[in-house]
Amino acid sequence: MINKTKRQMIPRVVKIPRKKYFWGATSMPGPHKRNASVPMLHVLRDYLSLGDKEREITRLLNNKFVMVDGKAIKEKKYPAGFMDLITIPELKKSYRILYDKLGRLTPVPEKEENSNVKPRKVLNKYTIKGGKTMIACHDGYTFISDNKGISTGDVVLYNVKDKKIDGTIKLQEGSKVFLTGGNHVGSIATVKSIEVSKSSQSNLISMEEGFATIEEYVFPIGNLKFNSTEFTGGESQ
Repeated sequence: MINKTKRQMIPRVVKIPRKKYFWGATSMPGPHKRNASVPMLHVLRDYLSLGDKEREITRLLNNKFVMVDGKAIKEKKYPAGFMDLITIPELKKSYRILYDKLGRLTPVPEKEENSNVKPRKVLNKYTIKGGKTMIACHDGYTFISDNKGISTGDVVLYNVKDKKIDGTIKLQEGSKVFLTGGNHVGSIATVKSIEVSKSSQSNLISMEEGFATIEEYVFPIGNLKFNSTEFTGGESQ
């Protein structure tokens, strides 16, 4: 596996200071794809300014300084992706990874009421032995459920503290959604209608704001509130 990448070749979702670093870290295999994640080194050093040198970040990680979705992370190349909840217990701070208006992943301070909530979008569901359903989410998380009402495109609310599903947000008319791609990436909109495709093409979601996008770019958030994704770390790419 490639351990580092020239800054110019780093995926567009990652933003690190211009001209400061010739090399950037490469995301390791994990819950998010390389082109949809930011290595933990960049999150801690370049976004949150918790160290100037790579070895400083490595020391923090080795001391279990950082948790992602309730689990301690020690690998500097760990791929942080959309909706991941990054917690730093020693500083009593939490951050949510969100897309900004330029389609770049950014950690933003999380509200206290959401500090244990990890929204996970349902990508697939399968019937397994015993008639139960195996559900696969956007970040690689899978679980078995008796709830027949969960559909692909919905979002389940996972409690990272209690390690259980607290609820579901349906993808339906009137749903508030966060857009993860397309011309309106990083925006919040309201679903007006859903046009179900009869072919292999994606379903088309029309918004009350006057535009439409494909279902893959739509992430239901219901009543969840998020802070601005304005970047406050280093100089953007």
